[in-house]
Amino acid sequence: MQDRPTRVLLIEDDADDYLLTSDFLSEIEDDQYELDWASSFDAGLDAARKNEHDVILVDYRLGERTGLELVGAAIASGIKAPMIFLTGQRDRETDRAAMAAGAADYLIKGRIDGSALERSIRYALQRRRTEEVIERARTREIEIGSRIQTALLLSQPPGDLAGVSIGAVSLPSQRVDGDFWGFFRFNRGCFDVLVGDVMGKGVPAALLAAASKTHFQDCMRRLVLTCGEYGRLPDPEEIVSAVHYSVTSELAGLDSFVTLCYGRFDMRARRLHFVDAGHMRTIHHHASDATTVTLQGENLPLGVSETEVYAQSRTRFGSGDVFVFYSDGVTEARSPDGELFGVERLLDIVRANADEDAKSLAIRVCEAATSFAGAGGLSDDLTCLVVRIVGEAPPAPLETASMEVHSAPGEIDSMRRLVEWFCTEHSSPPLSPHERSTLVLAVSEAASNILNHAYWGARSKRVQVALEAYPGEVHVLLSDWGQSFDHAAVAPPSFDGSREGGFGVYIISQCVDEHRYYRDDLGRNCLHLVRKAGGRAAGEGEPS
Repeated sequence: MQDRPTRVLLIEDDADDYLLTSDFLSEIEDDQYELDWASSFDAGLDAARKNEHDVILVDYRLGERTGLELVGAAIASGIKAPMIFLTGQRDRETDRAAMAAGAADYLIKGRIDGSALERSIRYALQRRRTEEVIERARTREIEIGSRIQTALLLSQPPGDLAGVSIGAVSLPSQRVDGDFWGFFRFNRGCFDVLVGDVMGKGVPAALLAAASKTHFQDCMRRLVLTCGEYGRLPDPEEIVSAVHYSVTSELAGLDSFVTLCYGRFDMRARRLHFVDAGHMRTIHHHASDATTVTLQGENLPLGVSETEVYAQSRTRFGSGDVFVFYSDGVTEARSPDGELFGVERLLDIVRANADEDAKSLAIRVCEAATSFAGAGGLSDDLTCLVVRIVGEAPPAPLETASMEVHSAPGEIDSMRRLVEWFCTEHSSPPLSPHERSTLVLAVSEAASNILNHAYWGARSKRVQVALEAYPGEVHVLLSDWGQSFDHAAVAPPSFDGSREGGFGVYIISQCVDEHRYYRDDLGRNCLHLVRKAGGRAAGEGEPS
């Protein structure tokens, strides 16, 4: 039995047919029905749009209008209730037209009885329930796909790049899309930005975007190893060329292509080297004179020509400059009357909001394009990535040294000797004997903590130590892949002996001028120590 009566709407301009339908429904056993009647096209469409009925019966003739028109208008209005077509005509063309318009079934007047009507209603409702289950499953899959896409294709911009801030926003037109971006950091003064757009929309484009980004990551790793033998990083044009070689035949076989802009920000040289492969022109706002220009290369998209030779361009930048990377979904957004958003409107927004932080500017651009497109929404994926130069790059170290040891107690002495030697040979002005010894003590305590706590006494794990000398200070970075460490949870040591623990962290804090515990983007536990010439805890008779 039903939990409630099935609500039926009859749109019929003949009162006799309404009475006949009411009689048929009353004859049906086991199930209950509530019948509402609309006697005209307009009244029927208004009643259907309220979405208060489980099923709708529609007559073919409704005055000067037809039931076919009503079914089309109802579906266009988002009405979900199944509609059953009623007609006195028996030709196949009307049958096909009703099905093409979206009707769930087709019944011929004069051949209808209670049993036939009940069966048609029951089948239509069951079909609609099945469609809803499929629709919910498809929506769930798209939601999962959207989250996967965000994780794989739209990773969070790094937030700890010195002298720069990055903000990015992507709005898919179909929950998943073909836009993607990536970030590759080489050192504290150099990083790459990749923004790409696969032809098409939806799941196929998202899959191709995932494959394209994977190719970039793979080619990047191999080129870094290859070029590392010559003491340099691979150039952007070399990276794009390698990816082009690996994907062009595949893209051509799929009748697709990828536009992209690959840029390298050299923070110390204050230069951007970039390859533009058929992508939208990158916007560069100069803070020094408030001018805004567009940057463009001359290369074709990936997948268009196997013989394409990719070449990079370059431009200088200064503090306060802004770079805006975006997809064609921004400039090709259309207003309800068909006008394009366009590059000039985008340039105006960048000029007017150039002082905003990177994330806010990216959001403002996307909101402006969305608002311009109106209630109809976006017809294409929309992506905006902003890079703002907020300060100077960290200075290059005067000297560097590094070593990797295993987590055995005997290796701590090797680390101590390295730190002592480095401070003696390369600190400028030189650290005092007391400053050197306290830094060595801090490194020893940190290494002991890694061995005893991060690796729980295991002797075959790896510990890395890197040293950098800057004017007036020495930096030491220790890193491991052991158990993470929350230094904030370590209570201060008890000097009266009432509680054990905490002495290692305390000693480290007292032996250096600065220290920071963190976990880097590779998942390593890191401890950054800074010892300054003439800094804290200086020995007696030495400058402080």
